[in-house]
Amino acid sequence: MLDRIAESLFWIGRYTERAENHARLLDVNYHLREDAEGDSEKTWRRITEAIGDCASYEERHEAYSEREVLHFLTLDATQSNSILTCVALARDNLKKIREQLPAELWNLLNGYYLWLKTVQVDEIMQMSPHRFFQRLKEGLAAFQGTAVSIAPRDESWHMLESGRYLERSENVIRLLQSISRIAPGQPKASYSYTIALLKSAGGFEAFRRLDPEDITLEDVARFLVLQETFPRSIHFSLAGFEQHLKAMRGHADQTGTSLERMIRLAGKARSELGWLDRGDITFDSLSGVLQQLLHTNIQLGEAVARTFFSPGREVMA
Repeated sequence: MLDRIAESLFWIGRYTERAENHARLLDVNYHLREDAEGDSEKTWRRITEAIGDCASYEERHEAYSEREVLHFLTLDATQSNSILTCVALARDNLKKIREQLPAELWNLLNGYYLWLKTVQVDEIMQMSPHRFFQRLKEGLAAFQGTAVSIAPRDESWHMLESGRYLERSENVIRLLQSISRIAPGQPKASYSYTIALLKSAGGFEAFRRLDPEDITLEDVARFLVLQETFPRSIHFSLAGFEQHLKAMRGHADQTGTSLERMIRLAGKARSELGWLDRGDITFDSLSGVLQQLLHTNIQLGEAVARTFFSPGREVMA
């Protein structure tokens, strides 16, 4: 597989997953803003910090308000991390390599992009942001579900999925970091915050089946970090990333040695999570655990770039 094709596939997986996670995070923050202490400007600034670049926002706007933040994080085509930008970048990458994936995937993503770029922020506020973000999530889930249903399990598939799983792991880490900062210094987060955190990751029902007792931030963090059977947990995501790297062994040429090193790095990260005990994740230790996991994810992204992409190309978006 040519390096330009590998790079495009990897970033299609990352950008589509990132857009969905941004929609989830914005949706949960909309639910949480009514419980937040202090004035509304601080609330909207916190939401911007979770996804976007506050310095970039402040260059364009004098204050943090619902309308401006919603546009900046969702529809601003000049903002490198907005949902529209993520979808546009995924589409641009897919357009370059349309012959590598089924045509239905291009039709889905192109149609989704054409719809999203016509949406105005006033429409979102009038129709209810929650319903809008639900539609965003459903559209991206349709793309991923179609890929699962019809894409051949060849090297292109494994590269696409490796990007998706690595992005999912990183976004769950950032989601946990965002929620854990809402109530600094408190042993237990409020019930509403913790429920919203679970729902934003799609894990409320799965968590209740495993842990029917009281829901605390510590228990939810343990679930989202360590649960091996939940598809959006960090452990599951890193295991999936490792699995797709191993599946590419048969397709590796000169990348063979580098690929083996990357597989060992991914296996080490997944193994270290497997050795963590529930008692190792507490409210006091959570920040350090998440920071280490974020560092590991960045290392894995850099390793993919060194192994598969053209020298000198940008590693992270």
